[in-house]
Amino acid sequence: MSRPAKGTAVVKANGEVDLGTSPRLWEMLAQRLHGSGTTLILNLSELEFFGATGVRVLERAQLLAEDSHTRLFVFPGECRSARRMLGLCEDGKLHTL
Repeated sequence: MSRPAKGTAVVKANGEVDLGTSPRLWEMLAQRLHGSGTTLILNLSELEFFGATGVRVLERAQLLAEDSHTRLFVFPGECRSARRMLGLCEDGKLHTL
């Protein structure tokens, strides 16, 4: 996690987000969303795999972000599975960079 500017936090995920690792991603995001930041960016560019459970985590995180008045952005980078899964989210609530 880094803080490039006041009120902004960046969480960078690496490896894989799947059934086994998605709880850890949720913990990290929930912890940051309960903080005092106004913007949270999730950087998925270094992931090798992003599964459907990751989308569920992002949907939960977006709800928490709305409740805490935090802007949540997701940067899939070149991770094909993240780009594909985020493309399946049709509700438009997940903001991608």
